[in-house]
Amino acid sequence: MSDQPKPAFGVGSFMWHELATRDQAKSMEFYTALLGWKYEEMDLGPNGKYQIIKAGEGPGVGGMMEMKDGWGDLPSHWAYYIDVEDADASVKRVEELGGKVMHPATDIPPGRFAAIQDPAGAHVYVMKPTEHATEPPRPEPGHFLWVELMSHDFEKAKAFYCELLGWKSTEMPMPDGAYTLFENGNGQVGGGMQMPKEVPAEAPSFWVGYIHVPDIDKSVKTAEGEGAKLLMPVMEVPNVGRFTHIQDPTGAVVAIMQPAPMG
Repeated sequence: MSDQPKPAFGVGSFMWHELATRDQAKSMEFYTALLGWKYEEMDLGPNGKYQIIKAGEGPGVGGMMEMKDGWGDLPSHWAYYIDVEDADASVKRVEELGGKVMHPATDIPPGRFAAIQDPAGAHVYVMKPTEHATEPPRPEPGHFLWVELMSHDFEKAKAFYCELLGWKSTEMPMPDGAYTLFENGNGQVGGGMQMPKEVPAEAPSFWVGYIHVPDIDKSVKTAEGEGAKLLMPVMEVPNVGRFTHIQDPTGAVVAIMQPAPMG
């Protein structure tokens, strides 16, 4: 997280946020209660229904799908897509840099994507969209405003992403140690840090998205009332905002954040 960041867009930035859930109906009900989201349904045939997540007017802020056959025992989870110029070239580079390709480059209606794992174990998607974004995302309630990497080997992961995506990294001092900011050519992509020592080693490295809420205390109360678990106390970073991580009723982890007032 950063002091009033200029959000990145286009190549090298996060372009899509997607929930793969074990219970789509329960997930839709929860996030509507928490964030006021609405949905536009797409029929995927044998793969079920895909929901485009809407937060007010404008384009969708993400998607939601129910996990059908082929997902094994994976729990519900949020996934994040990074815009790239060439999905196939990115996949090749992933392997050269010590990462793993979890799903090969594949065409889908809005572009070509692949699932990858960085050398420290975190999963993310790369995608060449049919059209790259030409303006920054809207900093409004219900929209994702940040994506963050928590890694058991952050230095290795940082080097991987900077080589793969051309990101630049800078450090921001924090009470519990340095926090790294990632940037592309037009703004801040996201951030990350070394996993705290108290986190069990079996807990995997992961990316987590932060969703803008206007009142964090009200949102926490609503989330818990709708069956979510609060994974950490609400924290405050001066000039940034107040936030927490929650586990929704189907098991997916995401963060909610009330940004600090703009100066």
